[in-house]
Amino acid sequence: MKTIAAACAALFLFALSAPVAAQDQPVPRMFRGMPKEKGQWRMDVLEGGARAGKSGAPASMTFCTDNLMKSSNEARGPRGNSSCKNRLVKDTADEAVMEMTCPDRNMTVSMKRESANSVLMEMRSTGGRGPQNVKMRYTHLGACREGQGAISFDKNSEQCRNMQAQASKMDPAKSCARAGAQRADCEQRVRESMKQMQAMCG
Repeated sequence: MKTIAAACAALFLFALSAPVAAQDQPVPRMFRGMPKEKGQWRMDVLEGGARAGKSGAPASMTFCTDNLMKSSNEARGPRGNSSCKNRLVKDTADEAVMEMTCPDRNMTVSMKRESANSVLMEMRSTGGRGPQNVKMRYTHLGACREGQGAISFDKNSEQCRNMQAQASKMDPAKSCARAGAQRADCEQRVRESMKQMQAMCG
């Protein structure tokens, strides 16, 4: 779920800030007047991907575009991933269709504006691990909270219960008992990992 979440969040961020990733590609018209680049968005997975909960409710997560954009830029560098080619094939006030062609996969992302703060998005992907089709709804929630991570889940969600269970079993001293001279660095990494898990369950 975390992998799909990161991929979908990155795609949505790309649509919001297309000039950052591709200098010659404009931001889709449907995003004009909508909150962009700053703030938090909730993503509800409606179909496909990994849907959580025995109740059948959509898996939900929240991402802070402030932090996500920062980590994305640091990972890709200022010029983005030059191995992928992006094309805006439909661009109206209410809908947009973007195509992304990469060496290992091709993606088509269709977006429809529901309201001033809500967007429906469908991602179809081929190649890599096989075809995937995921439908999501994005809703803008306002400014990011202090200390909020790039991606977070509801504290009562299945994902958070699993992460909390995993974190409760993590002991820096035991995990790094055989690290020798690197023990201090090892323990610091374990503590940072635990902190990241906590930040993802806001």
